[in-house]
Amino acid sequence: MKVSIDKIHLPDFEIRSEIDEEHVEEIAESFETDGQWNPIIVRPTDGDTYEVVSGAHRLSAAQQVGWSEIDAVVKDLSDEDARGLAVKTNRMQKKMEDEEEGELCKELYTDYDMTEEEIGEITGMSPRTVQDKITLVMDLEGSVYEKVKSGELAARKGLVIAQLPQEDQPEFTRRLQENGWSRDEARTQLERFENDTIFTTGYSGLSVTELVDQLEEAGVEVLVDVRRSGESMYKPEFNSDVLENHFRNEDIDYVHHPEMGVPQNIVTPYKEQAIGHTCFKDWYNWSIHREERFEEFADFLKDAGKCALMCIEKFPEPEDDQEHYCHRHHLAEELISEGYFRKREDIIPGKTSLADFS
Repeated sequence: MKVSIDKIHLPDFEIRSEIDEEHVEEIAESFETDGQWNPIIVRPTDGDTYEVVSGAHRLSAAQQVGWSEIDAVVKDLSDEDARGLAVKTNRMQKKMEDEEEGELCKELYTDYDMTEEEIGEITGMSPRTVQDKITLVMDLEGSVYEKVKSGELAARKGLVIAQLPQEDQPEFTRRLQENGWSRDEARTQLERFENDTIFTTGYSGLSVTELVDQLEEAGVEVLVDVRRSGESMYKPEFNSDVLENHFRNEDIDYVHHPEMGVPQNIVTPYKEQAIGHTCFKDWYNWSIHREERFEEFADFLKDAGKCALMCIEKFPEPEDDQEHYCHRHHLAEELISEGYFRKREDIIPGKTSLADFS
């Protein structure tokens, strides 16, 4: 039927984020040459007027060429059915942007309490697709969502990023874009990124059972022994071979990385203050960066899960009657300064400190 154009108005909800003027021009030229091929869809509203459900671009083109009437199919639709049909017809006629579909799906989901299955039925999308559209709109941090809307960031990558807490998304997005990760690469890197805290611990004054209890309470998954020697002179239960056997019966893995330790001919003069703190730190950082050992070790930590660096000293830094740094302090600092971890947690009996370097 013919409907007077001055009785038709755009809906309160946005079918598209903006009208594509170039597309309107194309339709206007077609109208002038060939007339209107297919009617728009409207629904009646109060006061003998109509609301566009599908055909906003065609309505604009008809106004542009000066038509007073336009062919229209009138459907008596509820609010939710009108929004669903708007998505369905716009997807068929001219691809909607992901965020446009997402905004409408979100409205149906939040304002009309519809399930993904119900939204899928009226929009022609699968429930999984509906879920993805809603995720982009609701779960992405604002600046990341803007990148998706502008086309700077692919929607498929946005879905990967949406798995992170919003406060972590901008930093992961920055790394993704700087490194040019594909979606599959982003998925792999996501697990490494979420492993963002390096733990440290010392066994001085503890039994093995007490150490295990502390590690379990902190949620540590891998105990990484960074002593140069795997033998403990005064506490043989902490010899590396004994620990290896013990941890076979625990939910925590144990691994020894002696290349991250300090030889005795450096430890002794340092503890006796023949070598200063700065000199010790400079030597240690030089030592661990030789032959790419540090990079290999850091990659191991990122892939292994929640790791705790273990040495003998109770404190990582000078405290109480301990006048020297433990080398695990410098190792943890270097792992953070090189960008492998953003946070550090020192597990100390009766005192746990969490440092956030993000």
